[in-house]
Amino acid sequence: MTDLPCPACGFMTLEGAYGSYALCRLCDWEDDGVQLANPTSDGGANSESLAQAQTSALAKFPLQVEIVQGFRRGTHWRPLSDIEITAYDALRMKSHWHTRAILEERQAYWFSERRE
Repeated sequence: MTDLPCPACGFMTLEGAYGSYALCRLCDWEDDGVQLANPTSDGGANSESLAQAQTSALAKFPLQVEIVQGFRRGTHWRPLSDIEITAYDALRMKSHWHTRAILEERQAYWFSERRE
């Protein structure tokens, strides 16, 4: 059963906990809990940052698309806001890998209080 939204495209393609290094079946994002915690840092399991991957995924699957190939978009998932990207960029300038890995969805940025 797929019970977690892919951090890049938002569709429920991942299982268990973040950091499994499984590939999203829709956008090919490799599940990396460290990149989820540091969404503007590139490197790690993926050559591009999560913020960059979201831009690519949203070009292919716009936000109004709710189901693709039988996968539903997560109800709580949302892409990073411009304000969040700016804040994560500032953290990255201080320390490239500034935050430890995220394993649970409730730790993900889309459950935070920060909203644009």
